[in-house]
Amino acid sequence: MDAMARFVRDHNVEKFVDQLRLQHDPAVRTVLQRLLLEEVRKLGLNFEQLSMVDRQISEARERIRAQKDIIEGLRVNGRDTNREDRLLSNLVGIQGLFERHRQAILDSINWNSL
Repeated sequence: MDAMARFVRDHNVEKFVDQLRLQHDPAVRTVLQRLLLEEVRKLGLNFEQLSMVDRQISEARERIRAQKDIIEGLRVNGRDTNREDRLLSNLVGIQGLFERHRQAILDSINWNSL
């Protein structure tokens, strides 16, 4: 894959992840998840892709940790956290999506090494 195609696909992945973070409509989330997985699969099931997915998982963990801190601060101050809880749920869903894709990459790598 040439550098420009990789750049475009990486950009598309980031765009879909950003949209998923803020989207609450289940139907739209389903479409965005499908588009994200299609874009990720175009990158292949290889060690390079594994590295990208590991980075996405790491970033998701950090965002989840930060969001939990925000929610805790709001709760301590007696504030409503419904919106923040929905965002946290979205972040956890994104992390799960990338973790499942990571497992698919590992399965493919292991299968091809047999």
